[in-house]
Amino acid sequence: MKNTTRAALLCCALATCGPAVAGDLLGIYVGAGVGRTDLRQDNYQIDAHATGWKLLAGWRPISLLGVEAEYVDLGSKGVNTFADTVHVSTDAKATAAYVLGYLPVPLPWLDVYAKVGAARVKANTTSYAICQTPLQCVAPPVPVSDDSSRTSVAWGAGLQLKTGRWAARVDYERFEGPQGNPSLLSAELIFNL
Repeated sequence: MKNTTRAALLCCALATCGPAVAGDLLGIYVGAGVGRTDLRQDNYQIDAHATGWKLLAGWRPISLLGVEAEYVDLGSKGVNTFADTVHVSTDAKATAAYVLGYLPVPLPWLDVYAKVGAARVKANTTSYAICQTPLQCVAPPVPVSDDSSRTSVAWGAGLQLKTGRWAARVDYERFEGPQGNPSLLSAELIFNL
């Protein structure tokens, strides 16, 4: 009787796990996303929202683990700061590589994941004085540029809904940049090759 009960429990467990494994998007995939960036520039105390986008490619060899490479445009923003005496334009881009860990969720159409890796963030900032009076505008304002890059840790997390070869994601990632620490919250569309 005990062996029959154990066999029945094992069959139920395998039947439950089978659809989850079959529903996983395993293999090579590509995707694109667009979303809202928190674009930061610490020297000028800028914390602005911009539109960012990204392209990605990944490989998920097993259900619980994957790797991913991305190109991310973190957007651009122009603002007046220091009581409207300085105009600052800033933009940032990143290339990143991640390792993704997927939680073992028993729903075949859902993935919850976290990712950690390295990113090279390139930031470009240009600033110039704004003329407040005609006397200040005798000579044109001289722009000051700061182009810099930094390679450091990047991390993120997300939720993925799967159907067939397609998946839709909501993804958050945070970077450590040379002029501030930008982040991107994006909606993505993934296709499994």
